[in-house]
Amino acid sequence: MNDITFEQAWNYGGPLMWVLAFFSIWALALMIYLWYSQRAGIVVPEAVSRICASKDPESEGGRVADRLMSQVEWLADIAAIAPLVGLLGTVLGMFQAFGGIASDVSAGAKPMVLAQGVSQAIVTTIFGLVVAIPSLLAYAFFRRRAQRRMAEVEERVVEHFSTISG
Repeated sequence: MNDITFEQAWNYGGPLMWVLAFFSIWALALMIYLWYSQRAGIVVPEAVSRICASKDPESEGGRVADRLMSQVEWLADIAAIAPLVGLLGTVLGMFQAFGGIASDVSAGAKPMVLAQGVSQAIVTTIFGLVVAIPSLLAYAFFRRRAQRRMAEVEERVVEHFSTISG
């Protein structure tokens, strides 16, 4: 059994591999950014001060929550789009495989033509899932983390206003 190298897999995948690489790098950058930016020491004090200083704390709280969640939702978008890019590679690979056979029926089914198209189909599907699965896991993690941060902010804002009114 021959092992396939990463370079061979990349070449089999065709141009869609660049799209998947972009999504992979984007997802990783988002994970690093969210890991840093959602720390309690950063999010909570800033959000509490913004909400408490606002003339409309409720609306400001909504904006803070929307901002936190919208950053996290990019990971869900990547997790949804990457497998579709892989699926597009699957369809294109199968089209290439069977199109090549159909155009050269007189010569019989050339295994190389079929193998190349099937390889593209398999490789892009695998790489689409390799990008999507960690992105979806990270989305779940950071979504819960954002919800915890919003609960902490709400608790501190309530404490702040109860201290002022009490």
